[in-house]
Amino acid sequence: MARELIVEELNQTPVEKQGLEIVERKGLGHPDTICDLIFDRVAVELDREYRKRVGETLHFNVDKSLLVAGEVQTRFGGGEIKKPMLLVFGDRATSKVDEVEIPVAEIAVRTAKEWFSQ
Repeated sequence: MARELIVEELNQTPVEKQGLEIVERKGLGHPDTICDLIFDRVAVELDREYRKRVGETLHFNVDKSLLVAGEVQTRFGGGEIKKPMLLVFGDRATSKVDEVEIPVAEIAVRTAKEWFSQ
């Protein structure tokens, strides 16, 4: 199966020669940042549990996630959560080796709750 390669010239001023560059900064409250920080902790906790239970790090991928917005009713000085956010874990991790079970889901949920409580 042949693929066609198309090369086109970009007719614009290079970024380094422009007077202004607009970029997106993902701060601490950005959903991508929240997911990255939580899943970094999940990876650490999974590794710790693997080494404790079986003596070595087992295979896992924990970098796919989705944070779905909730719903709030705001008011001056406070508000009310109508529908909480939903954090979706979309990856995989080894949950059993021989007869040794590793509570992957429990570790992930506990770690996420701890992160949000801090």
